[in-house]
Amino acid sequence: MKSEMFQAGYAPAARGLRRSVSALALTVAVVGATAAHAQSTPAPQTTAPTTDDAAQVDDVVVTGIRARIASSQAIKRDSDTFVDAVTADDIGALPDKSVNEVLQRIPGVNINRFQGPTDPDHFSVEGSNVIIRGLSYVRSEFNGRDAFSVNTGRALGFNDVSPELLSSVQVFKNATADRIEGGIAGVVDLRTRKAFDSRKFVFGATAEGSYGDLREKPGLGFSSLISNVWDTQYGSFGALLSYGESDLYSEAYGSHLTDFTYRSDLSNGNDRRYVPRGGAVRTQQFDRSRSTLDGSLQWESTDGRAKLTGEYIRADSTSAWGERVVEVDLGSGGNPTPLPGQSFTYDSNGVFTSGLLVSDSPNLQVLPKRQRDLQTLTEDFSLAAEFHPTDRLSIWLDAQYSKASADDLDMTVYGAITPLYTLIGEGSHGVPDIQFVDASGQPSASTNDPSNFYYRSAMDHIEQSDGDQSAFKADVKYDFDNSPLRAIRMGARYSDREQTRRYTAYNWGAISESWAGGVTPFQTTGPLAVEAYDFPNFQRGHNPTPMKGFYPTADLMTAYRDGTLQAALAAASSSGSTWRPLDQRPGAIAGTPFLPGDINNSAEQTTSAYVRFDFGWDDVFGPDTAVTGNLGVRYAKTDFQTRGFISSPNIAQNFGDANGFDPRFPGQNIPVTQANAAAIAQFRCSTIQPGQSAPGYCLLSNDRLNQLVAFSDGSFQEVERGNSYDDWLPSLNVNLKYKEWVFRGAVSRAMTRPDFGVTAFAATLFYTDMNQVRDNGGDVNTAPLLTTFTGGSQLTGVRSWNYDLGVEWYFKPGSSVTFNAFYKDLSDILASGSTVQQFSNAQGVSADAQVNQQVNIGSGWIKGFEVGYQQTYSFLPGLWSGLGIEANYTYVEPSTFPNAVTEPRYVGLELPLQQLSKHTYNFSVFYERDRLSARLAYNWRNGFLLTPRDDVNPFSPIFNDSTGQLDGSIFYTLNDNWKIGLDGANLLDEVTVTEQQTSYNLNGANQAGPLAPRSYFRSDRRVTFSLRYTF
Repeated sequence: MKSEMFQAGYAPAARGLRRSVSALALTVAVVGATAAHAQSTPAPQTTAPTTDDAAQVDDVVVTGIRARIASSQAIKRDSDTFVDAVTADDIGALPDKSVNEVLQRIPGVNINRFQGPTDPDHFSVEGSNVIIRGLSYVRSEFNGRDAFSVNTGRALGFNDVSPELLSSVQVFKNATADRIEGGIAGVVDLRTRKAFDSRKFVFGATAEGSYGDLREKPGLGFSSLISNVWDTQYGSFGALLSYGESDLYSEAYGSHLTDFTYRSDLSNGNDRRYVPRGGAVRTQQFDRSRSTLDGSLQWESTDGRAKLTGEYIRADSTSAWGERVVEVDLGSGGNPTPLPGQSFTYDSNGVFTSGLLVSDSPNLQVLPKRQRDLQTLTEDFSLAAEFHPTDRLSIWLDAQYSKASADDLDMTVYGAITPLYTLIGEGSHGVPDIQFVDASGQPSASTNDPSNFYYRSAMDHIEQSDGDQSAFKADVKYDFDNSPLRAIRMGARYSDREQTRRYTAYNWGAISESWAGGVTPFQTTGPLAVEAYDFPNFQRGHNPTPMKGFYPTADLMTAYRDGTLQAALAAASSSGSTWRPLDQRPGAIAGTPFLPGDINNSAEQTTSAYVRFDFGWDDVFGPDTAVTGNLGVRYAKTDFQTRGFISSPNIAQNFGDANGFDPRFPGQNIPVTQANAAAIAQFRCSTIQPGQSAPGYCLLSNDRLNQLVAFSDGSFQEVERGNSYDDWLPSLNVNLKYKEWVFRGAVSRAMTRPDFGVTAFAATLFYTDMNQVRDNGGDVNTAPLLTTFTGGSQLTGVRSWNYDLGVEWYFKPGSSVTFNAFYKDLSDILASGSTVQQFSNAQGVSADAQVNQQVNIGSGWIKGFEVGYQQTYSFLPGLWSGLGIEANYTYVEPSTFPNAVTEPRYVGLELPLQQLSKHTYNFSVFYERDRLSARLAYNWRNGFLLTPRDDVNPFSPIFNDSTGQLDGSIFYTLNDNWKIGLDGANLLDEVTVTEQQTSYNLNGANQAGPLAPRSYFRSDRRVTFSLRYTF
């Protein structure tokens, strides 16, 4: 059940569809008029057109959209399993400006528009998190080899690669025995160009300039490729070098309603009411810089029986973003009510739609300024040898070395102001009005004076991770003549991957607070000087200014790296400050920001071998018919090791005051030790003030309290754990070609290894919240004293039996109708779980801990179908012959999957599979005639569960509403060498809407309430001007 808030006169998906259809009709008309003008007014020529000139124009057509469609169809039609592809016959001519956006045009593939799969607060204009057929078990490859990054997953960040340098993007949806194991959902293979692809001199270059209408800052891009082949008496030599770089500057606005909760005091029986505890607004600016280098050398013998290929790929990406936010501090407030004499409004589901929120305990308005710099680098070296000693025998040898690194700095400085009221109105253009006001509903005069704001807290986070992998494989194929057994293939592969993850916690601490030694007002001079910011043009001016705020003027990244920010925050800290920079934390490794527990080393070795039998019969049902296929089995063995630290609790942090000293003697700076901690605990438990929460250890018996104190020595112990498992993966693919028809069937068993982030072991132990144990009905006398979250080194791969049936009709060149039905039967699915394990500290004292980690549990299935239609209407008369359509639709239906919810008010609720949309469609209309090429492409997916647990308080399940985006392009070929074009993205100014799952308690059990509005994001409409040269 969805909220009706802001739906009157506005339905985002329906609006997008109506506008897209209108835009498509308008563009066809405009393009048709342009083509007519181009046809009736030829380009100036100094001589009369010749036959050669006409041929050159025809060549231009062949290398445009129609050629891309034809070559993509050829890959699909001639494949030995289920494959979809997008190709770039022209250099730099993939149809979108990021690999993710290219992928979303493929049937069965989805992306979302947020930076991470569990972070619904930070938008991504180029998309992220590739999903195939509703599943995230996606494997990434460069030219059929492993491609990886050192994040918590296994797949490459596809947006780290410049799409201009790729010849095609191929998605494999079922398996053959010779393909590397690891992609239950599918395999995304990024194919680069080689000199032998063209066997002639080729040069091309593209210059681009992009502009977003919110950010209003141009971004420049450049790519080039040069290759040639030289035929000599020693064989043919080929060389290719390509390079691409681009900068993208974008902006997004976000409006948020925070933490809808069930309100029994405002409800009447079954007429339940759900009210937010506050609101938030943000502006975000994103700077993305990307460069990719690809170089290859090739040699082929004069008789064609031997070939060598060496290649180097380097993908370097920097993503920097910053944001200014105003939000309600949920930890400081309670349940809002209307002002006396006023009331809230609700929709028919009881979900709040408008009113002035007055909290029963005042909410602070917090104003964080956050900046993040993430740099990723992937390098790949490969050497391949191909031999054909006889007409029947072929041998392939391949060696690869890859390495990757990630450097991340994330810094936030939080300001705050004494409580204001949150005024929420229904707004316009589908986005609510959110303002922070005084009791009269007007902007508060207090926000005009920076001295009314203060430095509240800070948070830093650093990652410095790296890893590498070596891989070797050998394949042999023997062909048979005049036999149903066409060929036998055999091969083996070995890989060895090591990864070191240095990843700190998000290190939040107070700078100044009324409860921690008083507040430090904002300063207008010095390194922490602030400046006014009133959210100009917020939501394109469709909504009123939220409030006037003040934020630090300094570049937080620069100031943090040179140490001036840490020094300034230390100077602004009150006596109760708890924030310490990462490198000043107790136990930090000298010269680094890392605790021993922040570092994990993981290694994985895989050994695999396969045999594959290719079979076929020609002319089975007459001429132009054939049955072909392959039957095989692959064996894969996985050995995994992980080494990390067990970190025992620090006694001073848990029992001391804000500075870690004995609170019984203020100002004397007496250290907290294991000798005096129990007495301190008794003192703190006996001096709890009314309305103050007692520490959880106050519920412990003396014996259990003493055990907890004895365990808390703050020690770090290095441990190593490992696992080993193997898989047999059979596969069968059968293809029936009947004239222009292809009928396919495939069945295979596949596996996907767990991500490194969920297997890496490092356990930081902290005290179990006994208050929560008591409130949830647990026994504080037997509950584990400690709790930790860590990786599950015992995990094995997720397994699946995959079934596909398809029919494809290629009724003319560049035109087809396809239908694929699929079913996946999954087992050993990963889900959150917990066990009780015993740990010992460095002194040999033992205690039980609840270990929360991923476990292999449960099973489920996915089924659905994909329908595709492509046609060029060259049979139409005159100008209409330039029209064409590409369209596809995907339906996915899941069973119930394990999707554990750990937040108390959501425990027991059944949620759908994360990231799965039941319905997705793409519709593209293009026009290509003579020198003109234009395209409009609309992508839409219906609502889906974005994350079962938000990254931030209150950790609610968040859904993404149905969303669609219209993009377009128009290119004009000036002559044989030059082409100009304009690309447009987000032409309909789509608002991305998320919703929060609400809940209520009935007879002691949680029940699902309606979905309530959570956030509304609007980003740039972006245009890119391109100039291409080819020779």
